[in-house]
Amino acid sequence: MIRHAIVAGGGIAGHSAALALLQAGIAVTVLEARPDDNDLGSFLRLNPNGLDALNAIDVLDPVVDASFPIRHVDRRALDGQVLVHRPLTDPLPGRNLGARFITWANLARVLRDESTRRGATVRHRAPVLGAEATRNSVHALLADDDPIEGDVLIGADGTRSTIRTVIDPAAPAPDYCGSRTIYGHTPRPPTHTPPAPAQLRSYGGPKAWLAHIDDPDTGHTYWFTNIKTSELLPDPGPTTEDWRIELLQRWNDDDIPAGIIKMATRIRASDDRALHHLPRWHTDRLVVIGDAAHAAPPSTEQGGSMAIEDAAVLGRCLRDLPLHLALARFEQERRERVETIIAIATGHHTTTTGPEWSYHHHIEWTQRIVP
Repeated sequence: MIRHAIVAGGGIAGHSAALALLQAGIAVTVLEARPDDNDLGSFLRLNPNGLDALNAIDVLDPVVDASFPIRHVDRRALDGQVLVHRPLTDPLPGRNLGARFITWANLARVLRDESTRRGATVRHRAPVLGAEATRNSVHALLADDDPIEGDVLIGADGTRSTIRTVIDPAAPAPDYCGSRTIYGHTPRPPTHTPPAPAQLRSYGGPKAWLAHIDDPDTGHTYWFTNIKTSELLPDPGPTTEDWRIELLQRWNDDDIPAGIIKMATRIRASDDRALHHLPRWHTDRLVVIGDAAHAAPPSTEQGGSMAIEDAAVLGRCLRDLPLHLALARFEQERRERVETIIAIATGHHTTTTGPEWSYHHHIEWTQRIVP
């Protein structure tokens, strides 16, 4: 019987896992390396399948309260001509979940607050440096404290996962995709910028593209773009002003994206990485989820949603099956789906269907899993 789970990583995957485990009747300790006031990260789109997974772990309502809807995808020429106008709707009849925009920090905060409120023990500034498993338990190894004992350890520790290499020292690291995604926040966009409330709007130019969405309540503009480069970001990375100078070289002064970039108060970037295939997802008492198992580049538009799906499916498996069967069943349920999504986004798999196929995914929490 699984009584206590340890979760390494307190981001979206980690706290989603905590919520699923608590709902399954399993006590949880979440170990997070970062401080509790961390606001790193950018923003993301939660597609219908991600919202469905949030509903499965009973946290949809607070996430909806902290987000706003994305009703259309709109692509325009620089002169304003509408080239594409596509609604973002839920393909499953009667579910009516659509898509929503939320910042990474707000989503992580909602999930953390809910998992704490429901009984999870959450420790910050507690990086997991390794793990040791015995026949009857597993110990998470910490830098400045005694090991923490549990029945299972879940690695939700991201692209640079420690638990991934504990499971398999020869595990591949995510591949660099040859590009980086740049995110910006413009609280007061120029007055000549056509507003795009609840609408993901992109502009294409001869040298670059930029997509943005406006918060319908505050009017703040959130935007992103992508550039190809063979060079990885330095540490520390460029400042907001560095990025502003570089990006403005790709636009004419009177282009709408140039105005948005000029008024930005925060610009940051991340290298795009993908983990197409991880040979081993688990051992007898350790398992990885989210980016630790299948890092996805932003072009999938599914990284956060897949992590939440992982958490809900793992919770059901641990609720209904003995541990040695539960982790294998979790991998069986998840591997093909996530690897296909990543392969399509990175050009390793071709398809004639649009992204809507991935939106159909549904998790029925009350349905029991049988061996």
